[in-house]
Amino acid sequence: MWREIAVMMTLLAGLAACGGDGATPGPSNGAETATAAVEALITAFDVPDFASVAGLAMPGQAALASLAEGASFGDVAEALRGDGAQVSANFWSGFAQGAGDYLTGDLEVSDAGTETVSEVVFHRVRVVLPDGSERSIYTREDDGHRIDLFASFGGAIAPRMIQPAERLLSTQTDDARLILGELKSIVPSLMVASTNPDLHPTLINDLTRLIEVITRIG
Repeated sequence: MWREIAVMMTLLAGLAACGGDGATPGPSNGAETATAAVEALITAFDVPDFASVAGLAMPGQAALASLAEGASFGDVAEALRGDGAQVSANFWSGFAQGAGDYLTGDLEVSDAGTETVSEVVFHRVRVVLPDGSERSIYTREDDGHRIDLFASFGGAIAPRMIQPAERLLSTQTDDARLILGELKSIVPSLMVASTNPDLHPTLINDLTRLIEVITRIG
């Protein structure tokens, strides 16, 4: 799990550096099933072709995740107001560059059922890596199945989102209010991430703290 955390930090570091490459974003609809969404992600990493899976993340989550790497509130709000496709494509590109063989190659993917948190249904996909270790990736249904970034990788994102979230609470702008409203929607995802038994207790505490900050929002 610590290797996965290091991978995610590399992903986040790439968010600020990845600029638009002129690629045309792929379809905005999700996949037909949870496993198909994860398989599409693995296929994109193998090619690689990140524009084609730009629509596989839950809407707005890639933009919110960019707060963890110091993206300005203005840039995040702009992505939330638009379709955010290029931000999402850049997110997956950064992830792949840091992940190495984590989500590439001949992986075993299977449906592992559902979890419901605060009336939100999460579909868990079990991924077995070549070394025999396992990871869980979560999807939600929103015009098809889409990867929930915070449920799947929240343990790595949360530590670096706490301070930006706290700053948002004291920033009285339209951009800040928009972002704060969107942050409320990821609380169930963060709660799912906090139940990961492989996470270090420190990261679980960070998830809990981020949830507490977000839920201060009136």
